[in-house]
Amino acid sequence: MQHDFHGKPHLVTESSFESSEGDQDKLESVKRSEYDKDGNAIRVETFDSSNRKTDSEIYTYDEGGTWVSLVELSEGTQTTYQIFVDLKTKRIAKVDQRSKNTEFISYSEQGFELGSITQTIAGKTLEKTTFKRNALNKEEHVLFEEPIGKKTSEFIIQWLPEGFERTSTIIMHDKDGDQFVMTYEYPEIDSAGNWLTQIEKSVLILKNGEKRSLPTVTNKRKITYYP
Repeated sequence: MQHDFHGKPHLVTESSFESSEGDQDKLESVKRSEYDKDGNAIRVETFDSSNRKTDSEIYTYDEGGTWVSLVELSEGTQTTYQIFVDLKTKRIAKVDQRSKNTEFISYSEQGFELGSITQTIAGKTLEKTTFKRNALNKEEHVLFEEPIGKKTSEFIIQWLPEGFERTSTIIMHDKDGDQFVMTYEYPEIDSAGNWLTQIEKSVLILKNGEKRSLPTVTNKRKITYYP
């Protein structure tokens, strides 16, 4: 899986801090990501504030650089996927080795994800994800359906000229239409054009119109690059 950074990052450490009004920043999590020289993710690990690993993803590629497997660990549960890449149809089949459910992911000619459908081994469709992209191939609308025809949530995203998110709105159709609206600021950007500090301010808008401010999240990155 390719990254979306500028340049050739090797290691990216992202620390997330949360703060409410008048409070000091509190470390919530740390995510460490490693990439190879071709830009493919090798390992992604997330740790909580006590440095306990909560999630991880390990990617494996064959000698030609084609993605062949993914091992995910989430809160003690490990899931292994076998990956099949069809370059002719621009599709990837991601097969859960335990349940045998398969996620079929479709891509554009330029290699950007267009959507996915997850099916059981019997062919029953469990869920569907659809991407709508802007002229720069940035996702501006993502719709989740589970099952097909029943909206569970959708994302509406606006972008800054630098290619960073400006606002994101999450509509929770399975939670009476409650919305999370997040706005982002980037006070620190490195020489490669990647942000090092991101400030996220969020508001929860309930179905009745009531607005509730949520804690501010500050994400700080340390990035090392290949020469």
